[in-house]
Amino acid sequence: MFDFHEKRKIRRIIYSKPFIAAVFFVAAFIFMSAYERYTIEREMALKLSERVEELESLKMRASSLETDVEHLRNERGIEEELRSRFNVVKEGEQVVVIIDKDKVKGEESKEKTATSGDAKERSFFERLKFWLP
Repeated sequence: MFDFHEKRKIRRIIYSKPFIAAVFFVAAFIFMSAYERYTIEREMALKLSERVEELESLKMRASSLETDVEHLRNERGIEEELRSRFNVVKEGEQVVVIIDKDKVKGEESKEKTATSGDAKERSFFERLKFWLP
């Protein structure tokens, strides 16, 4: 009979409103903590993927720079770089400049529009002659 009264007492405590509220509070606290850890894990996974992409791009850049350095270690590479950057020639060589006709026409039209400010002072025929090819 003693066991029956003990079980009833334990049930009364377990099914009481304060105990259920305490269990609910503890469960809510555990859930909030788990959700916070989940969001932190997602942020870390995102940062990790960004860092991996950055690492890959840096590796590609490093390999590109290594090829450039290797190219500049010999005389021919140094000469090519000097010629491309500073427009220099060796003794006895001549420079040939190739001009694009479209580029020249574009510059001429810019000059025409820049000098057309004095068009008011010229007569109609002079202005017409100015625009004709």
